[in-house]
Amino acid sequence: MRDHKLSRPATMAFLLAITVVMPVAAQEMPRTMLVLDGSGSMWGQIDGKAKIEIARTAIGGMLDDWQGDREIGLMAYGHREQGDCADIETLQAPASLDREAFDGFLGSITPLGRTPLTQATREAAEALSYTDAPATVILVSDGRETCNADPCEVAATLERAGTDFTAHVIGFDVDDAAQAELSCLAEATGGIYLTAANAAELAGALTEVAEVAPEPEAALIDDDFDRDALGESWQVINPDPNSYILEDSTLLTLTAASTQIGKENQTNVFRWVGQPLPEGDWDMAVDFTSKFTTRRSIIEIGLYDDLENFVSASLYGDGTSNDRIMLQVKSSVAGDVARANVTFADDACCPRDYDIDAVMAALEEQGGTLIFRKRGRDYSAALMTEGWTPREGQANPLETERLSVLRADGGPVLFSGTWGRDYGDLPQTTTAFDRFSVTPR
Repeated sequence: MRDHKLSRPATMAFLLAITVVMPVAAQEMPRTMLVLDGSGSMWGQIDGKAKIEIARTAIGGMLDDWQGDREIGLMAYGHREQGDCADIETLQAPASLDREAFDGFLGSITPLGRTPLTQATREAAEALSYTDAPATVILVSDGRETCNADPCEVAATLERAGTDFTAHVIGFDVDDAAQAELSCLAEATGGIYLTAANAAELAGALTEVAEVAPEPEAALIDDDFDRDALGESWQVINPDPNSYILEDSTLLTLTAASTQIGKENQTNVFRWVGQPLPEGDWDMAVDFTSKFTTRRSIIEIGLYDDLENFVSASLYGDGTSNDRIMLQVKSSVAGDVARANVTFADDACCPRDYDIDAVMAALEEQGGTLIFRKRGRDYSAALMTEGWTPREGQANPLETERLSVLRADGGPVLFSGTWGRDYGDLPQTTTAFDRFSVTPR
């Protein structure tokens, strides 16, 4: 994503003052969750030393060489309760490595209970948002599943549902029956299964799986608007040339008329007519900054066939009562409309837990990435903001529920505008699109 600061323009001339000050964001690196067996058997000894102590030392060696830009979390199971299959705890959420904190959590694991490794792997995947982003689990276990779950079945489910999910598994001092279960968990997700019989082998195995960092899938369609004209890959539906321009590697739009995708008076809907969409699942995304208004602004991407047949993801200002910004996925099939939405920011009271002015400033200065996701016949909208969220603890990316759409025809489209009824003078919406991409998932 590029960082722009958009002034409030009175004419298109002001758009020329917008400048690029950051490069396009790097592709997403897979995040990792280390899942450590904390069951009672980890007090067993190898060469006179408890397996849990051997594991702590080996993990410490892995972390010595951990890449600083790779997020890692820590989960344990069986360490708090005897006989409790729900004893699974995320000790460290995935984040950049804080070695002191991580070592502290690692040292707090006291082996005690059972081995719900299958459910722990599922929960680790969910903590990594595995359906939306590349995710890797590293599981260290000294035994087989003891909580009536099928690791092979769950692994297959995670592989099908995941964007790029991988489980690497290390069987630490395990028998043949445990090896069969543990290896299945790895193999079904395209991961590596390794055995370790002592401290040196465990250290080597952890180093090996830590170095396996799958490359994120490259975008099939990728346009950074680094030229003077849109070119043949784009078609503009109902063009108004006075309201958009390419400048400084951005597509800049300025809109004050009331319109949106699916309205007869829609203008400057940018339709991609270049390389076809990939088969199967994909993420369509656009990086943007915007002089947004909570009352009537809208940014949309999606699939458009005609006025009554389209599916779109949108970020829009809903000014019907409070200053509110919504994220929405919407489908129109032969004019029958369905939608799912979630609040991105809201100035409602009480309590007033969003600083709406700060949100608007962040959209203008830092922006975000609007994502339109296809998973089978299901579609959702997501919004990722790099370095900021509207309020503490809010999911990032924020995502709507999924809509099932049996027919979703048409080509990719991109739009920014000002919508809704005119309660006097409609405010201008000024948006800079930095990069449009479609990535197979």
